[in-house]
Amino acid sequence: MDNYGVIIRHLRQLSGLSVQQAAQQIGRSKGWLSEIENGKGRSRVSETEFQRIIKILHGTQFVPLFKTWVANFKNKQRINNTFDGAVLKFIRIKKNLSLENASKLTKISSAQLSKIENGINPVTHDLRNQIMVAYGYSPTSFKNLSSDPVRSRVVPYSYKLAIALKALNENQIEKIFYFAQELLQNTKDLESCFTNQRDKTGVR
Repeated sequence: MDNYGVIIRHLRQLSGLSVQQAAQQIGRSKGWLSEIENGKGRSRVSETEFQRIIKILHGTQFVPLFKTWVANFKNKQRINNTFDGAVLKFIRIKKNLSLENASKLTKISSAQLSKIENGINPVTHDLRNQIMVAYGYSPTSFKNLSSDPVRSRVVPYSYKLAIALKALNENQIEKIFYFAQELLQNTKDLESCFTNQRDKTGVR
């Protein structure tokens, strides 16, 4: 998705319009607008066309925010991509594949697969699709597991946390450690409270 697509999508959503509704307003097809917003396909938008769409979607007043919208989108995209390895690891283990067997299927060395899964090496879109197909999944399945609010929860947070820790400095990790330590203590205190309550009431 290029910068124009990011901004157009943001303006459309601010206006509460569906892709179909926005396409009708700007005099374009739904398919064209979808390709522009997602940065896929052959559709392109010129600077002149972009300015025309901004006016139609009442976006002139938001021009000072455009750079922020783009930066936020790219940051979110970067964060999502950071955990691609966690999703691929989840699928591999779900298929009961060792790294060695996965290497034979994907034609990628086990060392490289391990680095991808642990967030050490980035994975390109094409390489990710290659791995998914080798595992017997469609690229759409990856998208669901990586970004769908519900389906992405099946990917263990421990996989994601292991990757996240590699991107943090020692001070940041220290804060997480003390937070986790406090969380564990609170959990123990809560369990103790429930145990005492059961003992008093005789409920087992």
